Amino acid sequence: MTLCLGALLLGLSVIDIRTLTLPDALTASTVLLGILMVWLTRPEAWRAHLIGGLVGYGILVMVELGYRHLRGKDGLGRGDAKLLGALGVWTGWAGLAPIMLVASASALVGVIGLSALGIRKVDADTPIPFGPFIALGGWVVWLGGRFFLPTGLY
Repeated sequence: MTLCLGALLLGLSVIDIRTLTLPDALTASTVLLGILMVWLTRPEAWRAHLIGGLVGYGILVMVELGYRHLRGKDGLGRGDAKLLGALGVWTGWAGLAPIMLVASASALVGVIGLSALGIRKVDADTPIPFGPFIALGGWVVWLGGRFFLPTGLY
């Protein structure tokens, strides 16, 4: 299951970097595989994983809509919300904060690094694919779950 998750996250990341989109077919596959993983390994924890999926999706949709309302333009794609929701199914609700911490920190370091090295000019209007950073956060939390999720909900 872990290998399949890694392959899906890698594929989603490459596509998002190239096209600034996260295909529904791959995010839906990530959700379905996560549901299967919960059913096979932790059926008693299904509620925590369902809540993780719903809350992960809902939080980023609210951020997306809030940004659009404040700035009058898109700043986050719906695919990012779907990906965080999919990873919430994998890790449960307790994994969402660590995923977003890793995603946000790595995105900040990546953007500053690209700009500082002169590899890419970055300003407020430069589109940055956030999916790869969410995927990295999900992968790190999934692999280091006991460290990130001491609640036992993992």
